[in-house]
Amino acid sequence: MSSSGTAVETIEKALRERELDYQRHGDQAFLVTLPGTARLETPTWLILGEHSLRVGAFVCRRPDENHGEVYHFLLTRNTRLYGVHYALDKVGDIHLVGRVAPEAVTSDEVDRLLGQVL
Repeated sequence: MSSSGTAVETIEKALRERELDYQRHGDQAFLVTLPGTARLETPTWLILGEHSLRVGAFVCRRPDENHGEVYHFLLTRNTRLYGVHYALDKVGDIHLVGRVAPEAVTSDEVDRLLGQVL
């Protein structure tokens, strides 16, 4: 079995074990719905590519004011995060993104990454 096949099975098993809602999109993408408190839920992508497992979640729209303070907070916060970091898209919306080598994908690693998104 290929390593990507093993990683897909590991991801799916980890999501089922943690009783997380998710949808499969194609053979190697999962849209996971993480339950939350401040936000009712956080849709999070897990996409397995040839060279990495990508993690992505929308955080918030481009700040209307205090851009410098917001970006300073995000850059400072990046130093404490594991496996993910804050990033901006072309319009300035804030996302959490990350990459992990496919061979590093374990059930515990999926749990850690999703925990960081929350």
